[in-house]
Amino acid sequence: MRPGEQPADGRAVFNALSMEPETQGLPDHADLGWRSAVAPRVIEVSPGAALSTFAGPNALNRSERAIFKGGVLICLTFSGLRGSRIGRREIDIRSEGSCVALISPQPVQVTSIATSQETRKTVAAYLSSEALERFGVGLVAAPRDRNERIYSYGVSATAHSLAHDLLQPESLPQVRRLRSEALVLELLAGLEQQLDGSGADTTVGQSAGPAGQAVHRARDLIAADPAADHTLCSIASTAGLSVSSLKRDFQRAFDVSPIAFLREQRLQLGRTLIERDGFSVSSAAYACGYDHPGNFAQAFRRRFGFAPSQLRR
Repeated sequence: MRPGEQPADGRAVFNALSMEPETQGLPDHADLGWRSAVAPRVIEVSPGAALSTFAGPNALNRSERAIFKGGVLICLTFSGLRGSRIGRREIDIRSEGSCVALISPQPVQVTSIATSQETRKTVAAYLSSEALERFGVGLVAAPRDRNERIYSYGVSATAHSLAHDLLQPESLPQVRRLRSEALVLELLAGLEQQLDGSGADTTVGQSAGPAGQAVHRARDLIAADPAADHTLCSIASTAGLSVSSLKRDFQRAFDVSPIAFLREQRLQLGRTLIERDGFSVSSAAYACGYDHPGNFAQAFRRRFGFAPSQLRR
């Protein structure tokens, strides 16, 4: 077992995340929703703070239920989920890279609503009230506010990058731990910004307004097909925004420019094509939207710190 990581077992995962599988109402012979053919990987960041990564098929093509024991739970979804239920509220997972945060001073039931035909990729961070105090963050509701609070917000390009890296099947344990710590801090910083009112997204359940919906359409358009021949003009036109509004609102909502987000999506796609699917560097470059393999290789090295050809060794 790698240092700081929990064993690949359903109950151990929930214990590490201060959650418990919810089995009430299921027949004795039923397979529980927390069982999975591919177990999540859990890394303990510090006492009371853990991060889990999951990349694989959904468990039994069914929803998964658990009791969140309280604190802060942040889930970054890339694929394989179409929504969640927190208590009685149903949350729509709007797009690739959606981030939902739950802040609750008391236990609440959490249900993940699976998309059965799609590989699930999620990264989740849990922090207890005590862990938040050690981080110097005061996010848990005050005693006068005993209800859970749910937020959806855009995360930084750094958080997206760290999450993508942690979803890769193999990396050195010490590197994974450092990336996990960095990702938890990035997610907390984004949530604090949201609560301070400087973020552009809104509490789940409230309308984001036409401008907010338009900028999310722009992000969805890029994420759905990063290899397409996107330009600022074409993205803005499809989303129903002017180019200036697109640049301003996208940066405000997601802490990254639309062009930088497009470049990140293309490079991540190119890396996956080489690393997982065995593409050559040139083929991956063209497949992820670059006109010249040399430009792709240069951007790849600048982003990841090594040449794409090293993935094929």
